[in-house]
Amino acid sequence: MAKGVRTNPFFNALKSKRHVFDAEEIVELFKSVDEARVDTLADALVAYISVNLPAAFENKNGLSDYRTNPYVLMTSASVMNLADPAKFGDFLFNSKLYMSLETSFGKQIEAAFVGQYPIQAEYRWTDAPEKVAEFALLVGLSRQEKAQQRVNSIWREIDRSCVVGNRRFLTSIKSGPNTINDTQVAGMTHAILTNYQTWLADTRKNYPDVTQLDIVLGLTYGTDRTTNNKENQILVKLLEQGFEEEDAATKPGVLIDKATRSVRVYRCIGKEFWAFIGQPDAMDTTQFVFLEVLLALSKALGSGIAAAGIEARINTKLQHLAVALAKLQFPRNSLPEWVRDDFSEDQLFWFATAMTAFYDDGI
Repeated sequence: MAKGVRTNPFFNALKSKRHVFDAEEIVELFKSVDEARVDTLADALVAYISVNLPAAFENKNGLSDYRTNPYVLMTSASVMNLADPAKFGDFLFNSKLYMSLETSFGKQIEAAFVGQYPIQAEYRWTDAPEKVAEFALLVGLSRQEKAQQRVNSIWREIDRSCVVGNRRFLTSIKSGPNTINDTQVAGMTHAILTNYQTWLADTRKNYPDVTQLDIVLGLTYGTDRTTNNKENQILVKLLEQGFEEEDAATKPGVLIDKATRSVRVYRCIGKEFWAFIGQPDAMDTTQFVFLEVLLALSKALGSGIAAAGIEARINTKLQHLAVALAKLQFPRNSLPEWVRDDFSEDQLFWFATAMTAFYDDGI
């Protein structure tokens, strides 16, 4: 370690867990996977994919809809030798599709999968009823009025809720290890500190048998070591303002509020997140749930893509892109002499494609 660099023992503890792939472990976990549940998950995702996946590209018609960072675009095109309009179109489409799906797929997973669990519980994961009621009050308001009202929202940061035994679990779901940014750290920290006592009071009012509340920051993939540390920063900020570690030795990273000692806050990442979704009060017994999710996704993509006719629709989009890119040409005689002499056809093609980032129409 470099001289003078100080480390945070709390961060070190949270980052210490290492996940090592073991084929024998996976084989053992497969014994607990439930085929019927995988089929149910796959069916739910097929229905979602057939409607929502085409939305990621269907409304993109011209080059202006595929604009991206022009500087990275030119560099990528050069490194990958993408001088052919068809190949460049494939690259541009695939890059934009990936970004669109990365933005939306977290909600797809949440909608199609999370609601199928816990495995053993009276309640499934659902929107918190209090959040549903809060957002119902926004019906009829303008977009600007809704935005103003949401600033004061109590339940906005909570994505899903369920009750198991005498404990209620609330989770805020983020798609991956680099999703949370500094703004979200501040927002989530503020939301917990400002609202956790209200969340507990509403819970006890709506669920008389519930005495404990767990607030969980969930990342749907990744490991403790691969996150950008933002979820851990939330915990550190809570430690400075009314929370403490419940038991640093046996429960590292699990915080409890000093005021009531009834509210816990912690994070679950990747496999642990899906184990938490599978059975939040007995995560050790559901380490296989991430396999159910991946199997269901694989199965759903096999039939969902075909059901939506996506391949044919994508091919049509690619053809349109290739034609549009091929038209991005400057008559060489119209260019300054030094440009004609110094720039190759490929370089002028990359230059022209980068220009699409600066125009709305005519490209």
